[in-house]
Amino acid sequence: MTATTGDAAPLEAMLNAMVKNMSPCILEQMKKYGCEILDNAGQIYGFDAEEAKRDFIYKIESKDKVIEFSINMPKVHTSYDEKNYNDSLNEIKIIQKHVRTYIIRFKNFEKINYMNHTITYTSINVFTCKNRSKNDEYNKEREWIIGSIINNKLPIDYYKYSLRWFNLRNSIDLYIKELCKMKYIIDIDTVVCEHKAGRGHHYDFKLIINNTYEFKLEFKFNANSVDDTPQFVSPMKPSQYLDSSYEEYYYDNYFIPLVEKYILPLPSKDEYLKKVHSNKPKILEKHQEKYYSGCNKNSKYTNNNDDIEFYEYSKQTSRDSISSFISNYGVKKDKLTNYLLETQKDKYYMLYRNGSIKLQVINIDNYVITEIIKEPHKSRYIAKTKNGNQIKLLLRWKNGNGIAFPAFQLS
Repeated sequence: MTATTGDAAPLEAMLNAMVKNMSPCILEQMKKYGCEILDNAGQIYGFDAEEAKRDFIYKIESKDKVIEFSINMPKVHTSYDEKNYNDSLNEIKIIQKHVRTYIIRFKNFEKINYMNHTITYTSINVFTCKNRSKNDEYNKEREWIIGSIINNKLPIDYYKYSLRWFNLRNSIDLYIKELCKMKYIIDIDTVVCEHKAGRGHHYDFKLIINNTYEFKLEFKFNANSVDDTPQFVSPMKPSQYLDSSYEEYYYDNYFIPLVEKYILPLPSKDEYLKKVHSNKPKILEKHQEKYYSGCNKNSKYTNNNDDIEFYEYSKQTSRDSISSFISNYGVKKDKLTNYLLETQKDKYYMLYRNGSIKLQVINIDNYVITEIIKEPHKSRYIAKTKNGNQIKLLLRWKNGNGIAFPAFQLS
């Protein structure tokens, strides 16, 4: 069994105590509550409870455990010892029966097709998964789950037999009530959730209360405050907010020498400027392939010296170009302020952390930029705002340093 987060030791200790020691207290709890003990522990310690249940079945079925248990018994058995031994084996069977019943029950729970996306009883585990490389994928799954709960699309058994499902639904209900309280909505008759994430939208959900009141919601995972998030917005095509074009600056001064050094195709400047703002530009396919072939954390890693050198050289080229550009050019603060006001106004944040959901609304003065400070050594500008706060404007590449998708990351 693999814990997704936190320390697995408490779980292992609990399972081993159940299997080896058969504490009467734990046994009584297992008889009464089945595997809800593991659900509770999974929520506390951050591991996959469903995987833990399967692992527990393995532990109590394993012949090695029975042998190990036998070895731990005294070599000379009295009739009392023999009775204890048989009682302990019966306890194992009782626990095994309850765990089996529980797992058979949740395996038979209905799978839901929600907006062409499958949600199952075990989908709740995505709220304990933390993997940076799959963050976008996991976040999308979390959004589907939240929408399906609000729109009442999930079987009631999900909430009946899982404390995590029950608590998530309860947290969402409390969040909606808090939203309504802000707008003095006393009676809630209908609630509809529309998914809005993607191009053209700067929020994740539109919540419609009583067919009248609309709320723009943005979901943030593992955060108590917007300040905890790595970014609250990421403007595309950053040069529209800069005094000069970073993409042109990079192409002329850094990209041409880079591709010539490693004998890679050189697209025309016009073509480059049109295509560079995407995840996988066709014109940069070979460049991207070589870049990730040199990254030892990527599945495409080849361990080829030339690929590794290209990867490191591209990263250094990216750092040098951004530092040099920031030193020479500034930010169009009025245009960036207008973008922030347009995308962030009337937005309500839905902040999830450790099983609970918190509502946060940002003061609009947080987005009115009054001054720009350059920090080229950190690849960023600092924007001071009307209410005295700061916004960090990090200039970066989203899909390979110096290769594809330049963007701002604002935090």
